[in-house]
Amino acid sequence: MKDGILIIGCGEIGTCLIDGWLNKKDKLFTKINQISVIEKNNKREVYLKKKYSKKIFFLKNTKDTFSSKKFKYVFLAFKPQDLNKDINLYKNFFTNKTIIFSLLAGKKLSDINSFFEEKKNIVRLMLNTPISFNEGTIIYHPLKKKINKKDLFLLDLLGKLFYIKNEKFFNILTAVVGSGPAFFYLLIESLERKTISSGLNKDFVKQIMKQTFKGTSEVINHFNNNFIELRKKVTSKGGTTEAAMKYLENKNFKKLIEESINEAQKRAKKLA
Repeated sequence: MKDGILIIGCGEIGTCLIDGWLNKKDKLFTKINQISVIEKNNKREVYLKKKYSKKIFFLKNTKDTFSSKKFKYVFLAFKPQDLNKDINLYKNFFTNKTIIFSLLAGKKLSDINSFFEEKKNIVRLMLNTPISFNEGTIIYHPLKKKINKKDLFLLDLLGKLFYIKNEKFFNILTAVVGSGPAFFYLLIESLERKTISSGLNKDFVKQIMKQTFKGTSEVINHFNNNFIELRKKVTSKGGTTEAAMKYLENKNFKKLIEESINEAQKRAKKLA
């Protein structure tokens, strides 16, 4: 008998989960019968129904659905501040074999477990939006010391998994892994804006940006030494790149990045 997936709260990261799984639907549906979603925002639900058009199913908080639907895999993907007593409404969707995956930034396993004291199959996750293209970075830490690797197959479909022994590192990983893509997007956005301002065609510039960073990602993937060496390899003495790098150093670019990561960590702690 195939199992079901339930996503509670389907914002941006929820859609990334769905997109990644549907990209691998041939593998997914050998073990899964359907993807179900609970989304309390009506406008968001309408958007999702249009986007996925019968590829996923929607549930409401009614006694009828409580009695008929049970799920092996449940993903908590709502806003961290919404973790409150209302979560108890969803217990009826669970069985004693249900595995709860928490994507709630800042929320510790003990926070999740306090609402589901009888549940020990809880796994804390930190992942990023590239999961939508099956290239995600996925950090996980289970409540139980040992977890059956077969129960992680849904994550395997989405990218590369990294296990960490100590949960205390989740805040820094939230800032670096979860927010990391946004740092790149901001950089590309800035480079694009400056290049377009020179008079070049917008579509042309977009293609240039895409290829530049696609190629850069390939270089990173094939490089095993320190990232400092990568920068040095493309920074010729007296050249244009050196001039740009020196300017950023004079403006304390590295310190600015570190401070922005600190702010993300503070926010994660506040959410907790």
